[in-house]
Amino acid sequence: MLRLAIFAVVSGAIHLCASTREQVISIQKGWNAVYLEVHPENPEPAIVFGGTPVEIAATFYAPATVAQFASNPGADLLRQAGWGVWYSEDRVDSFLSSLNAVYGQRAYLIFSKKDFVWKVTGTVLPIEVLWKPDSFNFVGFAVNARSGPTFAQFFAGSKAHKAGRIYRLVSGSWKPVADPLAENMRSGEAFWVYCDGSSNFQGPLRVETSTLRGLVLGSEGGSINLRNDADYPVKPTLEHVISGPDPVLLSILIKGLGDQVLPIRTVSAPLPDGAWTQALPPLEAGEALQVPFEARVSDPPKAFRSSILKISTDIGTEIYIPVVNTRPELEEK
Repeated sequence: MLRLAIFAVVSGAIHLCASTREQVISIQKGWNAVYLEVHPENPEPAIVFGGTPVEIAATFYAPATVAQFASNPGADLLRQAGWGVWYSEDRVDSFLSSLNAVYGQRAYLIFSKKDFVWKVTGTVLPIEVLWKPDSFNFVGFAVNARSGPTFAQFFAGSKAHKAGRIYRLVSGSWKPVADPLAENMRSGEAFWVYCDGSSNFQGPLRVETSTLRGLVLGSEGGSINLRNDADYPVKPTLEHVISGPDPVLLSILIKGLGDQVLPIRTVSAPLPDGAWTQALPPLEAGEALQVPFEARVSDPPKAFRSSILKISTDIGTEIYIPVVNTRPELEEK
């Protein structure tokens, strides 16, 4: 399921969420396996790759098999079923293009004429990998640009990926990850991973919100749930990322105990107005933590505010959650 953007419905009007971030990916000359995390504002390939040396981009839609990646990606791309391919307009075969849009949370094969740094700004949505069982899947995950986890660390909590059948693109050819304990995942990288049976594994730290659109706050509060799906302790950290001119003003909700009138009451603790970082307690294997939030009344009041919560871990994984606050009563009629 492709999620194109976050929309908030306010008094019958539809607003495009301003929860955007810039993803930076180092592209090498030749073939690259790339995981695009953000949804470009204009998904047309000619716009997304405009001004870059990218000649070919392709993504895979159909169930994968070993044959999809066992040989040179350039020679076999059009021979394999299930690939959507875009060719730049200056190529004689551009009329063969079948990829009409570039969306985030997808893996791509990209052929570039030279090395360059690709910067893509787009909207943020919670990650959701839909695993195809008993098959290789062309996937990627958000990890720290400086120090990502090893493949063994990342997939340690998943029974469906215990066998470690993982292939990454090396010098234009697919090579098996020979030592998952020693090889680190890289930011913006896509690879083939075999899924043994069904799986809903999303990474060592699972982050869930009340809606598939992220943390949506109106007059009532909302929460994010963090669960350690690894088989070792994980330490999460929350970071409030300012993504536009009107960030959400957040408070964290704390349970107050011992009051004679209200034995259990909710206490609102305001967080800083701008960017902030908050370490959370470590989670043992299988443990979960709920973090409740509410949006504070702003001054001046705004009908729509948005920002981003970044949840990182001590092993180098990252998850970006859009945060939206809407006040329908302030919407212009």
